[in-house]
Amino acid sequence: MARRADGGGVVMGVHSADDADQEVPVTPSTTALGGSKNPWKRWRNQVPGDRRWQTLWLVVSVIAIAIAAIGFTVGAQSRADSAHPDHTAVRAAVDGVTALMTFAPGDSPEKRAEVAKHLTGSIAADYKARGADVVFPNAVASKVTMTTTVSSAAPGEKHADFMTVLVFATQEIHVGQSDGYPERVGIARWITVTKVDQDWRVSRVENISPQ
Repeated sequence: MARRADGGGVVMGVHSADDADQEVPVTPSTTALGGSKNPWKRWRNQVPGDRRWQTLWLVVSVIAIAIAAIGFTVGAQSRADSAHPDHTAVRAAVDGVTALMTFAPGDSPEKRAEVAKHLTGSIAADYKARGADVVFPNAVASKVTMTTTVSSAAPGEKHADFMTVLVFATQEIHVGQSDGYPERVGIARWITVTKVDQDWRVSRVENISPQ
């Protein structure tokens, strides 16, 4: 609505049909649409503090994923080692215990030499000096005959150059010249076998149950 310049009455404003059909083009605001569609450009336009936090979280995430991958690999390898124990070491423990704990008063030097091949370290030196007395007190003087049969064996702790093996066995013991039935004793021993020139040898015998 407009007023005439000469003081006359009010003149209603007039719009043509062409004016009504015209539209003013509106350009979408980049800010209103949430910023640039380029994620790299949006990341660069952030406050520096925000970029530092995002970078830090990215680094932490990568490190966490790497640690998890390493842990999974090591755990899988450990489970594989446990599932496939070194049967050569277990066999050496069984053979060593059987040889060491099977003897008779009339054993020849050759027989003792065969036993010594299964031993190493201090137990080898002790056996060389005392013979069967290492296994059974006064075995030589009492003319003890012992036969040992291993019933089962299980691997224990494994290291680079030695391993422990749990051995269960039965011993038949004759003392002197008695004609009676032998005494039967069940035993359990921790046997440590040590690698010597790629072979496993018994280096220690520890009691678990009384003889």
